[in-house]
Amino acid sequence: MSAMKRRSKIKLRKSTRYFYIAIASILFVISFATLFGSFFGGTTSKTKEEIYKYTNNFRYDYSVNLVPNQYIDNQSLGMNETAYITDLIDDINLNLHYSYNSNEKSTIKYTYSIKGILNGVYTKDGEEQKIWTKEYILKEPTESTVIDEKFEINENLILNLDEQNNLVNNFEKEMELSIDAKYNIVLEIKTNTTIEDENIPNTEIATISIDLGKKTTTITGENNKNDTQYVSKEVETHSDTSTLKTVFSIIGLVISLLIYRYVFTKTIVMNKTRNEFRMELNRILRLCQDKIVQVSSKMEVDTTNVIDVKDFGEIVKVSEELFKPILYWISPRDDEAWFTVMSHGVTYRYILRK
Repeated sequence: MSAMKRRSKIKLRKSTRYFYIAIASILFVISFATLFGSFFGGTTSKTKEEIYKYTNNFRYDYSVNLVPNQYIDNQSLGMNETAYITDLIDDINLNLHYSYNSNEKSTIKYTYSIKGILNGVYTKDGEEQKIWTKEYILKEPTESTVIDEKFEINENLILNLDEQNNLVNNFEKEMELSIDAKYNIVLEIKTNTTIEDENIPNTEIATISIDLGKKTTTITGENNKNDTQYVSKEVETHSDTSTLKTVFSIIGLVISLLIYRYVFTKTIVMNKTRNEFRMELNRILRLCQDKIVQVSSKMEVDTTNVIDVKDFGEIVKVSEELFKPILYWISPRDDEAWFTVMSHGVTYRYILRK
C-alpha cells in the first residue's frame, strides 16, 4: 500500500523542489516579519528632508578712466570694450556686489575680505610654471551678523595699477624672463548659520582678473554668478501597519505553508538515473555540437553491416577519419540515444542508455 502511495507522488527535479522550498521560505519570513510588526507597533524609517536653501549671487561692474590724450575723446570707458590701451589707463573704478538669499530667517554670521593677488607665469617647453606671487590687502577682514533671510555686500574699489605694471616690467628686465602676469581681485565671503540644530557653513570666492605688463589690458571674470545649495537632514518617520498589510501577511503565511505541504507530502525527487543519462547526453552534445546532426526518425540499417562501438569516443574517431557527420537520434519514450556514422554501406553505432 505504501509503495503505491509513493508511486503516485509527483516527480520533480531536485533543483525544482529546492526552488519551491526557497520561495516558500522567503514568503514565510517576509509575511511573519510583517505580521510580527503589526502586533508590536508600526515601522520606523529614515528619510532626508530639505530644511534650508540658500543662494550665493555675485556680480560686478566697472569703468576704466583714461588719462587726457589726443586719441580717445571719452575720458571713461565702460564694460563693453574688449581691451584697453594700458598706457592710457588712469585708474579702474570697480564695483563688487554680493548677496546671500535663503528661504528661512535665521542668525547669519559672515566675514569677508578683498585681496589683490599678482601672479606671474613663465612658459617653458609649452608648460606653464607659476614663478611669482605677490599679495595686496584691498579690504581687511570684516565681520558682521544679521538676523534675516538675506544680506548684501557692496564694495567700490579704485584701482591704480601703475605700481603693479611697473613691477612686472622691471621683473622681466632684471630677470630677463618674459612672463604672463595677471592681477586677480579676490572677494572671499564666509557665512555660518544654524537651522534645526544643523550648522551650515558656506564659503564663496569670486575672482576678477586684470592683465599686467602688456600693451593692452583685458578685464575678465565670471559675472552674474549664481550658486544655489540645498541642505537636508535625516529624519525618522513612524507609520502604523495597515489592516491590508496584516491581511496580506496572513495570506502569505498560509500560501507558504501550503507550498511546504505540497513539496514534502506530494512530491519526490526525480529518478537519479534519468538525471545521469541526461547529464551525459548534454555533455556529449555540448562538446561535439559541430560534428553532430540530429535526425527526426530512427535510422533503419542492415544489422549485418552494423558495428557497435563501446564508447562515444570511438564514434568521434570514426567521424574524423571518414570525414562524416555523426547522426543523432533520441527515443521520445525511452532514455536512449543513438549516434551513428554511415560510410559505404557500413554503419558505426554507439547507443547511450540510462
